[in-house]
Amino acid sequence: MTSIHLEGAKELIARITSLQAMRRVKKAIVDAAGDLRKKVAEYPTPSHRPNLMLRGNSAKAQRMRAGFFARLKSGEIEVPYRRGQSPGSKKLGQSWTVKTENAGFRAIIGTGVSYSRLVQDSAKQTSYHRHTGWITTKQVTQLYGRQAMSKIEAALKSEVENG
Repeated sequence: MTSIHLEGAKELIARITSLQAMRRVKKAIVDAAGDLRKKVAEYPTPSHRPNLMLRGNSAKAQRMRAGFFARLKSGEIEVPYRRGQSPGSKKLGQSWTVKTENAGFRAIIGTGVSYSRLVQDSAKQTSYHRHTGWITTKQVTQLYGRQAMSKIEAALKSEVENG
């Protein structure tokens, strides 16, 4: 009887199993997302400048003033506003979370705060929030996305080279 004996099969299977799990890569994805979450969650220096959009007699200014006074009367907001303490504050910075999907190969950074788009979405951000220094999600990606990708690429390289 003729037979073939393969040396190192056990080690090879262990290496393939390790590569399939991609633990380093998945950890790097979560870590990189956590870094980006920290950046988007940073509050700008408090600004006490008036919102010039509330001034004037334009229809938009009138609607904004009406909304402001209605929320003030209902107790949703207070003057002066105290970041993270006023009744209407949903603690935007602290609300950002990281969720993983696709068996750990995708990380999603998000918030459920209803007004977040007006504060940090590049397409919807109000001029007041832009002028007072709130960073948008797009800016976070542009400024720090390459670093996040480098962290993931390094983990992938380490995974392949070191098993």
